[in-house]
Amino acid sequence: MKAVIVCNGSVKDYDIIRRFFDKAEYIISVDGGAAHLRKLGITPDVLLGDFDSANREDIMYFKSQGVTAETFPVEKDMTDSELAVERALEKGADEIILVGAVGSRVDHSIANILLLKKLLDKHVSACIADEHNQIYMFDSTFSLQRQEGYKLSLIPISDRVTGVTTKGLKYPLNNATMNLGTSWGVSNEFCNDTATVTIGEGILLACLSRD
Repeated sequence: MKAVIVCNGSVKDYDIIRRFFDKAEYIISVDGGAAHLRKLGITPDVLLGDFDSANREDIMYFKSQGVTAETFPVEKDMTDSELAVERALEKGADEIILVGAVGSRVDHSIANILLLKKLLDKHVSACIADEHNQIYMFDSTFSLQRQEGYKLSLIPISDRVTGVTTKGLKYPLNNATMNLGTSWGVSNEFCNDTATVTIGEGILLACLSRD
């Protein structure tokens, strides 16, 4: 089951964002994410959060459509985004896309990106998506499709990532070791329709990004 979680981060081009909702079976509006969904004309299954950054008019609009709002205290042990991830897992999601999960608050952005580790550990396919980026986390062999104008960056987030071998990229790696803190894997280019990355041990962030 595919779930889409809509947070309060930056969304500017709603036409591009709309594609990430294809085949979604469960949609969670997180706090001020209700504004994005209202502009998209998409009704969520639930409104969730402490609503400290939400526009009351947006919340009331969806409540008038019969959408349940679940309010959590401002002082809590999880961010609203993590609460939404937990809810999606409870509903049985095996694929989760987070929209509006990055923005001007770098602390929230980093915390949301690292939620991908929680989902990786639970063997859930996950992506943080916006108009310019699709961010994934992998600890084993994976493939990604070429998208026009996008480059692929491989960023180690464990101390070492060993046995990294790539196919379908302009700058290949062959049984490479990538250490935490290196920018070695940034801005590679597709030379085939599919790029395949083999990982021996460790964890990589894979970012499909465009200007």
